[in-house]
Amino acid sequence: MSIDHAKALIKRMKSDIAFKKRIISLENINAKIEFINSEGFNCTETEITLAEIDAHSGAGEQRVGYCFPYSFCTRHHL
Repeated sequence: MSIDHAKALIKRMKSDIAFKKRIISLENINAKIEFINSEGFNCTETEITLAEIDAHSGAGEQRVGYCFPYSFCTRHHL
């Protein structure tokens, strides 16, 4: 598992809208992680969250309950 993979995942979600939509369309976190791993990003939900926090910590966007724009959170959060 790797935060580097999580950062690469976020980068791809920023640049590949179809990929992001595919992840968002999956119904639960286990399906999302399984798909993400099948795409070559060997990371956990926690590592993705940490990578998102790291990516946005300088932008003043870190706050309780906020779902980052490139997150794989459930559809109702986006």
